[in-house]
Amino acid sequence: MKYLVQFARIIVGVLFIISGFVKNVDPVGLSYKLEEYFSPTVLNIPFLEGLSLPLATFFSLFEIVLGVLLLLGVWRKFTTIALLLTIVFFTFLTFYSAYFNKVTDCGCFGDALKLEPWTSFYKDVVLLVLIIILVVGQKYIQPLFSAKVNYGINTLVLIVSAIIAYLGISHNPIIDFRAYAVGKNLIEGMKTPEELGLKPTTYKTIYTMKNKVDGQVVEIDDAQYIADDKWYKQGTPWQIEEDKTRTIVEKKGYEPPIHDFSFDCNGVDKTSEILNASKTLIFVVPFVEKVDKSQIAKLNSLGKEAKQKGFVVTTISNNPIKGLELENCFMDQTTMKTIIRSNPGVMILEKGTVKAKFHYNDFPTINQLEELF
Repeated sequence: MKYLVQFARIIVGVLFIISGFVKNVDPVGLSYKLEEYFSPTVLNIPFLEGLSLPLATFFSLFEIVLGVLLLLGVWRKFTTIALLLTIVFFTFLTFYSAYFNKVTDCGCFGDALKLEPWTSFYKDVVLLVLIIILVVGQKYIQPLFSAKVNYGINTLVLIVSAIIAYLGISHNPIIDFRAYAVGKNLIEGMKTPEELGLKPTTYKTIYTMKNKVDGQVVEIDDAQYIADDKWYKQGTPWQIEEDKTRTIVEKKGYEPPIHDFSFDCNGVDKTSEILNASKTLIFVVPFVEKVDKSQIAKLNSLGKEAKQKGFVVTTISNNPIKGLELENCFMDQTTMKTIIRSNPGVMILEKGTVKAKFHYNDFPTINQLEELF
């Protein structure tokens, strides 16, 4: 039992630190995910939506601290019980996501934590088993260093993690795991499997069929439905229960990391034009309702200066922006939230390659933009 506890201690501690760190560098990304969970269409606890960012920050710090406490071997009872409660909570969320196909793609963490819903759930189940072992065998968890050293390390980790979280909220994350990170070429990221000579992901639709005569219920896929006309011929007793129809992955293949990235400019698709321009300034406004007049004035001012310097300038948003004197295009809101964690934010492109991204708190000058080229 002693060695099993030590094995579980290392695995759980390291995984909690890694998982917490990914969230810690980008608390806003986790807050988007929590908002979706709290929304009326999912868990229906909308009063928590306004607390999503504080909760995201807390969870990210808490995960790291628990992982460090476990590895250091201090506060054994508190640490193991807290780990158990935390993993039970996340196991519930991942099961809910997988079973009900909810909150499966929020664009929250890019490639850093890209797990399929069921894979994420199974991962949490394994962690749950390991943490139960730790709870049962907590007497075998001994401090790694002296009390002063252990507390010193934990305090330092907490302070550094808090600073990283602050930077991720008030500025850009110190590490960008998303497909729109500085240096990434968006044109390459949008290429289809066919263009790259790779096999795409294939899907199949599952229908729930109910017999009106005897009440029998069966599940079939779309291929079975098409192959046998008993399901759809005139006079058939079988009916599709529309609310139970779902789509599942049949075979995993290549999926472009960038999707739903298109510029709808008054009904004209300007995606290719914007991506192929030598100097592009894009203002990203995921939440128009949260932008004030002073911010719009700054966008107008910088946008006009950039145009004079030869930049292609455009603004993407979820709705029309009142008072904006620049081109206003529209884009999927989840995509905009993935591009940058700022409202508004600034993205600079050179022939489709991301040269820089600026949080509103670090709003650039025209000289800063020119220095990029």
